[in-house]
Amino acid sequence: MSRLALVGPVHPLRGGIAQHTAGIALEARRRGHDVRVFSYRRLYPKILFPGRTQLDPGAAPMGVPREVVSESIDSIAPRSWLETAREVAACRPNAVFLQRWHPFFAPPLALVARRARRDRIPIVWLVHNARPHEGAGWPWGPLLTLGFDPRDTCIVHAEGERATLAALGVDSPVRLLPMPTPSRVARIERAEARRRFGLADDVVVFLFVGHVRRYKGVDVLLEALARLPAEGRAWCAIIAGEWYVDREPAIERARLPPLAGRVRIDDRFLPEHDLSAYLSAADAVVLPYRAGTQSAVVPLAYAHGRPVVTTRVGGIAEALREGETGLLVPPEDPAALAAALDRVRRGHPFSAAAIAEAHARASFEPFLDLFEELRRSARPDAET
Repeated sequence: MSRLALVGPVHPLRGGIAQHTAGIALEARRRGHDVRVFSYRRLYPKILFPGRTQLDPGAAPMGVPREVVSESIDSIAPRSWLETAREVAACRPNAVFLQRWHPFFAPPLALVARRARRDRIPIVWLVHNARPHEGAGWPWGPLLTLGFDPRDTCIVHAEGERATLAALGVDSPVRLLPMPTPSRVARIERAEARRRFGLADDVVVFLFVGHVRRYKGVDVLLEALARLPAEGRAWCAIIAGEWYVDREPAIERARLPPLAGRVRIDDRFLPEHDLSAYLSAADAVVLPYRAGTQSAVVPLAYAHGRPVVTTRVGGIAEALREGETGLLVPPEDPAALAAALDRVRRGHPFSAAAIAEAHARASFEPFLDLFEELRRSARPDAET
């Protein structure tokens, strides 16, 4: 049987990377491959994590049994890195996939990769952010390329990330794959979702979802909402997700006309069922980012049949077909964002077919296609 080793966070750790790891594991098991997941017993030390908890209160993804998960990595304990490197090599996989989203985790991942290469095991880096969203300089600079090797393969979800890797001097082959949708998407009926949140059927609902940091531009969204014309259909905006910055300025802004009574702030990490309910209730998802590489919210919006209004930054813009699956505006431009939101309010004819097509492309299958390609060239004794 072919075996895939996945090194990355997984439930009960929360967040998009954990869902990404689970999605690959589920697709591998669906195809009949053996999977071993090497996760973290400590992800971020408290000093580096601004949220309330790193654990997901929701249920674990179906199909990833706990017996295939080893919570072996402590991000600040080098001995655990060495032990994990030995464990990964000992399970004799056909390939090792490593989740790389912040340079803080480069040292343990580099050790795992170096040990696996000794046994000629193919390495695949799943590069979500070649540079961190915020604070890309010291102390992270020296870690940006740690662990990469020309013999490895890198997967990115945006052309901009391919260019960033090249600018950093990473000369591994790079494959561009669409950002996949998490494997479980519990879409519910719009009417039911609106009843849950007390939203009238005829109100246009703009949704921002995800943890709130400065680069995500929620302040720009509030300014844009304040510029919407007074005439036209009733609207409301929901900002749902845990705040990693001070929320008081936003709360004060939302209390003032013309936003008063029209903006809801739900400051918490959203379990899967609540996230899906918000997406089902929305008319459009709004991502007013100042900067960014890509966002897992875009394929989630498409999975719920919702268009996306976002900015021309990084791979986020690459994921949209202008006018069909969403609308694009310049970053940090409240007037342009307000104009785009007003187009949604006035019934812009987005293409349901184009959104469905984009959702269909957002699959984990290409990741396993690559694994099976590597398996064919792996050591004959790697399969047990």
